[in-house]
Amino acid sequence: MNSVKTIAGVPLYKKIYLDIKQKIQQNILKTDEKLPSEQYLCQQYQVSRITVRKALKLLTDEGLVVTIQGKGSYVNVKKMRGRLEQIEGFSEFSESRSKTNKKIILKREILQNSQIAKILQLSEPADLVYIKRISQTGNEPMAIDEAWLSAERFPELLTNIHEDTSLYQYLADKYHETLASSYREISTILPSSEQARLLALTNVVPLFDVNKTVYNQFDQPLEFSHYVVRGDKMVYTIASKNDSNIYFNHKK
Repeated sequence: MNSVKTIAGVPLYKKIYLDIKQKIQQNILKTDEKLPSEQYLCQQYQVSRITVRKALKLLTDEGLVVTIQGKGSYVNVKKMRGRLEQIEGFSEFSESRSKTNKKIILKREILQNSQIAKILQLSEPADLVYIKRISQTGNEPMAIDEAWLSAERFPELLTNIHEDTSLYQYLADKYHETLASSYREISTILPSSEQARLLALTNVVPLFDVNKTVYNQFDQPLEFSHYVVRGDKMVYTIASKNDSNIYFNHKK
């Protein structure tokens, strides 16, 4: 039987909150794990249901626990936070923040696509390097990334890009390209059957759907990419200015 009544000078609900919080921080209670029922917690801590609910509210307010009506309380997913104004894509972003990041190349080839060639300001017909990757954090697939770049401009890219290669670092080292800015269009979608399979989804979760164009220091487009990121694992934030613009339905 677990009891927290011996901690002096602290309200009972806060003692329960601190005990459960410590178990979450020590990974005794793991992400997505269901907490015991309120009735069980009342018996475990020898307190009333009101006291348990006050403790759960503190955990919920702090984002450590999420309660789903009719299902119970769960240890909350620890989401990664990215900034919309960052230039790098998800793979580079997660790699810079996690030592366990891994990229898996699904496909790389030379192809032609008139729409993307226009975005990259290339004369048609233009050969494009196409790279499709999965980005993992730990052993968990987090994002599917597709990138297109000029094959004429970056002739050795197709053979020199590997799973442990940072695309943007390679462009800087090999071709002395400095990434200066990017433009993104972000929406949310439900996963297709292929996306659900590649991301190993067992439940339907929303995805961030991102189209991105990256520009160098001369305002020349270097890369166009499309990637989807698990919405239950990622949060995007943005710092606003008075001259910031918001567009609806891609129309000014």
